[in-house]
Amino acid sequence: MPGVYKLGFFRKLLIGLGKRIYYRKAEKVNVLGVSLMIRAVLRQYQEVLGSLDKAMKIFQSQVAITADEVITNLIYEPLMLGVSMSFALSRAIQDGPFTIHALIWGMIGKAYNKTFEYPLLELNEDGTGKFIIRTKGKSCILCSGVHDVTIEDLGDNDYGDILATLFGTIIREAWKYLESPYELLESKETKCILRGDPCCEITISFKSKY
Repeated sequence: MPGVYKLGFFRKLLIGLGKRIYYRKAEKVNVLGVSLMIRAVLRQYQEVLGSLDKAMKIFQSQVAITADEVITNLIYEPLMLGVSMSFALSRAIQDGPFTIHALIWGMIGKAYNKTFEYPLLELNEDGTGKFIIRTKGKSCILCSGVHDVTIEDLGDNDYGDILATLFGTIIREAWKYLESPYELLESKETKCILRGDPCCEITISFKSKY
């Protein structure tokens, strides 16, 4: 069975070092640049489709496809010293926050410490639960600096659903690879500064398959 049953202290230590080495060697993700690019793409979609609501739905579907390809490559292709990301994947649900933190940190580096709180896990006795990823106040990498979007423009969507789609797809594919006993139900932004909340929050809900 792929992955490990549980992340031990030594493996977590290596992963903590590895995420920094990977970030230094990998192509850097400029958080501000990505945010501006997403806004520009959404504006173009909005002009063609007639509303931001429709533009975000289309963009999120494309994010899911791209995220699926990225996580598949990360799982199977060696990152450094012949070791792939599967080294960091654990079947223990309690290791989820640590792994989520390491994956995001590996992509955006120290910007994580300025932007996100450490992920939380809420696990119920019936096997249902959720991961919660919150920004540090209003330091959202997508919403900060957005002043031309109203609640009416958003419709049924939230701006952060783009990130929620990305994180949810990564977790779903990782669990599929691990043959995890858990099934992802929904990944959704549940708080957004564009709607007046004090921070942005992504909630990833799941349930046990058995």
